[in-house]
Amino acid sequence: MIRTRSPRLAVLPIERCCQILEVPRSEYYRKPIEKAPDELDGEIQIEADARISYGYRRIAEALARKGNRSATRKRVRSRMKKLGLNRRPKRRKTRTTTPGKGPASPNLAANLNLETLRQLLITDLTYVAIPKGFAYVSVVLDALSRKALGWAVSESLATELPLEALEMVISKETLPKGWIHHSDRGCQYTSQDYKERVEAHLGILSHSKPGCPYDNAKMESFFKTYKYEEANLQTYSSTEDLLLNLSTFLEDYNSSRLHSSLGYQSPNEFESRYNQLDKEICVR
Repeated sequence: MIRTRSPRLAVLPIERCCQILEVPRSEYYRKPIEKAPDELDGEIQIEADARISYGYRRIAEALARKGNRSATRKRVRSRMKKLGLNRRPKRRKTRTTTPGKGPASPNLAANLNLETLRQLLITDLTYVAIPKGFAYVSVVLDALSRKALGWAVSESLATELPLEALEMVISKETLPKGWIHHSDRGCQYTSQDYKERVEAHLGILSHSKPGCPYDNAKMESFFKTYKYEEANLQTYSSTEDLLLNLSTFLEDYNSSRLHSSLGYQSPNEFESRYNQLDKEICVR
């Protein structure tokens, strides 16, 4: 049997190839542009629809939790920009804070070092549009975990509204002696009825300085999220409808909403890990 050699393929220098193809030599070294697949766009769209206030960082984190390693922050940011996501509607505004005539308490939350859950509870009021005009929402959060502990809805801004939200907290939670209740200086929170209810459960009142919304920045941030992810996307037929949707939103918020300040954990996840770590420390 006679063996024959395979003909050698001619190999031209890179520069000569580029001359033949009439392209710059730099094109040879340029990395191909990686196009985001349709599947990634679809996954980003799903996360953005579920959480309209999520930016590219949170969406990238959410996708990474689901096993999508290709969804880097840079790619997600680029795709979101091209998809035109996070466009937020504007809504009517109204006033919710009327300065109280009762004596205000000093701001105990400003320099407080948070060490335990339920050490500091923060609260505030906001408004939501309904057919008749506006309804008002009161929510109480744990300042450490950002978990929503109590909430209420009313067409009135009377003290009974935040008191109802506070009662929800008291009925479900075991509050430590000396827990701090922080709010603005609205007339609801400086009223005698509200003060007596907090002190009856061994709590201490704390109020922001006049005209300083940043003293209660965590509540401002929470209501911004609530408006963008829920209230501004819905049309409520009544206060009962508003309360039902608020409860659904907050239950999902506690169990699923990722917080950058909590290491991209949900409030429930943070509290579960915190309590587990606390038990391990006690055992040691």
